[in-house]
Amino acid sequence: MTEKTMQVPQRVKDFFIRVNETVTNARNSEHLLFLISKVAANEFDADRASIFLRDEKTEQLHLVAGTGIPEDIIKSHPVAQKQNISYWVAKNKKPLILNGPVKKDRRFKSQSGTSISSSIIVPLIFENSVCGIFSISRTSPDKPEFTEEDLVIFRFLGDLVVISLRLLVAREEKIHSEQLAAIGLATAEMVHSIKNLLVGIFGATDLIDILIQQGDYKSVKENWPLLADNIKNISTVINDILSYSRTTSVSKENIDLKEIFEQIFAVVRPRCNLSGIDFVINCGDERIVVWGNRDSLYNAFMNIIDNAIRAMPDGGELKISFEPEDGIVKIKISDTGIGIPQENLEKIFEPFFTTDKKKGTGIGLALTKRIVESHSGKINVESKPGSGTSFTIELPVARVQ
Repeated sequence: MTEKTMQVPQRVKDFFIRVNETVTNARNSEHLLFLISKVAANEFDADRASIFLRDEKTEQLHLVAGTGIPEDIIKSHPVAQKQNISYWVAKNKKPLILNGPVKKDRRFKSQSGTSISSSIIVPLIFENSVCGIFSISRTSPDKPEFTEEDLVIFRFLGDLVVISLRLLVAREEKIHSEQLAAIGLATAEMVHSIKNLLVGIFGATDLIDILIQQGDYKSVKENWPLLADNIKNISTVINDILSYSRTTSVSKENIDLKEIFEQIFAVVRPRCNLSGIDFVINCGDERIVVWGNRDSLYNAFMNIIDNAIRAMPDGGELKISFEPEDGIVKIKISDTGIGIPQENLEKIFEPFFTTDKKKGTGIGLALTKRIVESHSGKINVESKPGSGTSFTIELPVARVQ
């Protein structure tokens, strides 16, 4: 294993921490576009980053946000020239890495008066249509060239720009308040879905870091797919939630509950080990299948489990159990953490209610309740300060084997 490979986990971990902070700190769509361009420039050691949006009527690409570009130029929203690299990427719907003296590439005409030594340009695609272009550039010939690894991570940022764009379009077109609320709720679910995936990414990077320190490269190779899959799943989650915001239904299938919780266990195990938490799953020998949307149920369970882990900073026990009876299954998720005060028990499922403004938005459990109810289920909670918390989720059973 090369030195570069060993450094990737920490880089990915730091990158997603910054992206998570960017999403939660943005005041509005325009501000988020600026923050994302800033994160891109900082993360990739780029001298400039720019976001162009495509006018649907004229098909022109207008600069709307950027870093390393004079503010007066951004405010004038200049139009990219037809021979510009951005138009080639938009037309072909393909990302592009350009290394070497970009100005000497005869395929394109550069608008910039600054010499560019390396660039990454990606199309922003929504429903198979290009809605904009996102690019980063290095101007110093002393800096290294961009790599394919840089491109993979940068394309994720492009997906976040698409999310921001849809919110901006919704506001500019003054759509009905019901539709705007649905988009806002979908965005909140997107943030929490990404946070859940970040739990997996952080856990995987911690595990891989430990294995590297131990020199166990065979186990590094075996566990690397866990990290890679969670990174890929972020784009999937974004696209799924965008679709979900436009319809009242989501695709459903037969789901093995045991498989979902085994997947969650694999994701949070490193984090539990570091916190001294015993994770116990009592699933029995029966295979319990429910009819539902896998991603939604995964996120609902993960929201509860994430809260449980944070409630046990000094260790404890996290227990999952199934109780099938009369066509339903009761899923109990219990912890031995700090518990919830009685006066807050009736409020925890309310949107935006949180007792910790620094670590949560108060959306997680509200979304969990919404997901459970969309699967014809029920959710209840029992808790006592100092004695832990227990959530019980009831879902209809498709079959028991």
